Amino acid sequence: MTEMKRRSLLERLIGMPLSWLASVWVALAAVWIGLAIVDWSRLHTFTAIALSVLAALQLGSTYYARRQEQRRARASDAHTITS
Repeated sequence: MTEMKRRSLLERLIGMPLSWLASVWVALAAVWIGLAIVDWSRLHTFTAIALSVLAALQLGSTYYARRQEQRRARASDAHTITS
């Protein structure tokens, strides 16, 4: 099966999620959470919540992509062993 057929729709549209990018999202969210705690305002609170949600989504997509890649590797190994 070609690589394009094995990739999910999300991977085709935006590419593979990168772990360093997920780390950047988490760091940004942590900074804004700190700002929301130190100097409370609606902007800081809204931005902290929004970046936290985006960071969680990015971490989840990175975890999911790694799991899919591990499954593909195991399936490929099993296929080559039996062939």
